[in-house]
Amino acid sequence: MPPHSVDTCDYSPELLSIVGNNRTKMPLRTSLRGRRAMVNNIWCRKLSHIWHQKVPDPHARAFSEPRWSSHVSGWYLGYRWLISLTWMTIIICSIFEVGSVKPLGKSHLWPIYLTNWDLALGFIQSLLGLLLVIRRWRFQKSQEFDAVTLKLGGVERIYWFLYTITSSLALGVTGTYWATVYNPKIHQVDLLNILLHVCNSFLMIVDIVVTRVPLRLRHCWWCLVVVSCYLMFTIIYYSAGGLDKQGNPRIYAVLDWAKPGKTILVCLGGLTFLVIIHCLLCYIVSLRDRLYERSQQYLKEQSDPGNQQPLKVKTSEVV
Repeated sequence: MPPHSVDTCDYSPELLSIVGNNRTKMPLRTSLRGRRAMVNNIWCRKLSHIWHQKVPDPHARAFSEPRWSSHVSGWYLGYRWLISLTWMTIIICSIFEVGSVKPLGKSHLWPIYLTNWDLALGFIQSLLGLLLVIRRWRFQKSQEFDAVTLKLGGVERIYWFLYTITSSLALGVTGTYWATVYNPKIHQVDLLNILLHVCNSFLMIVDIVVTRVPLRLRHCWWCLVVVSCYLMFTIIYYSAGGLDKQGNPRIYAVLDWAKPGKTILVCLGGLTFLVIIHCLLCYIVSLRDRLYERSQQYLKEQSDPGNQQPLKVKTSEVV
């Protein structure tokens, strides 16, 4: 190989290859193709690094305290109670159709809808979060208590699992419902509909901002497993001749297994949508943590007199 030869992907738009004393202009198409391959290779390596890197488990205290405090205050305990009671209220309203303009009854069909799976998971994860905060609240009453001694146990791991699933699933249910399922000829924009398909996402967004529960990019498959189980249930339900509340031989119009080809494409699109939502939530959590770190650094600098810089007075303000 000539000593002065270089890789063609390093120069664009007009690549000059130096071979000895000869200068040869490389085609623009070749250089662009080389740069595109290089960028793709870099992204693949970054994603592979993120996916395979060994990230230590979060500390147990992250599941029982708010983002902006290392101590569980009374307001946070009340907040956890409020979140759990809200999830429970939405479930009760959905079962008995409280707030519906045109109730259909048939409460025995409540478990067949993905929205209600999301509500059940949301209530369970909020209840586990409440139990962890109550336990932490009791531990804090002891003067010898140190949050560093908390251990990551089974309750924390289950809570983390359900929290990650519900975060993506709630936003996925809301977006999918209003984009593909909602039909003004059948559905009403009443109080119950808002509770089921708006408040679920609102609760999770608020929780993401307030809590310290981490979200990991590599955990995107958790929600996909749950939704895949639901899709298998819809196939079994359709094969068994199950009906929805309107008497149709399907649960959702977009999940009509009488048209398997179209339905499979819809399922793949929905799963991809969930992955995108999970990635966005991971970015929001990362942004939340960065803002907290910067605010803490700013407060530390303000509280340290040695780091304070003298104020610069504008000449126009001098009298």
